[in-house]
Amino acid sequence: MQRLRTRVLATAALLSLAPAAALAAPPATVPDKVSQRDLRNYASALVKVLEIRRIADHAWKAAGPAERASLKAQSQRAIYEALARYSFTEASFNQISAAVERTPALRRRVRDLVMRESLDL
Repeated sequence: MQRLRTRVLATAALLSLAPAAALAAPPATVPDKVSQRDLRNYASALVKVLEIRRIADHAWKAAGPAERASLKAQSQRAIYEALARYSFTEASFNQISAAVERTPALRRRVRDLVMRESLDL
């Protein structure tokens, strides 16, 4: 259980879909407060993105070099669709990711929501 929590936290902190430099955005782009609804949607989107990445990683290992470009495009498209399903753009998701990374209280709330989502509570 502790291992899963650590993995979820590490993944949430590193999940940015953009280059790492984009996370170093000026403080004005990082929301000071995130609504409970946005946090619930963020946690749900995060669970879906982790699932997509897990499946893509498994397929990547079994794929040949010719198939890998197609797999990458498919998984990226699936991630964007999952974000859109929860009303996020890449930028808005990354903004909340940055806020979660910088704010321990938000990190705890997201961890709890992800755990609940993962356990289907």
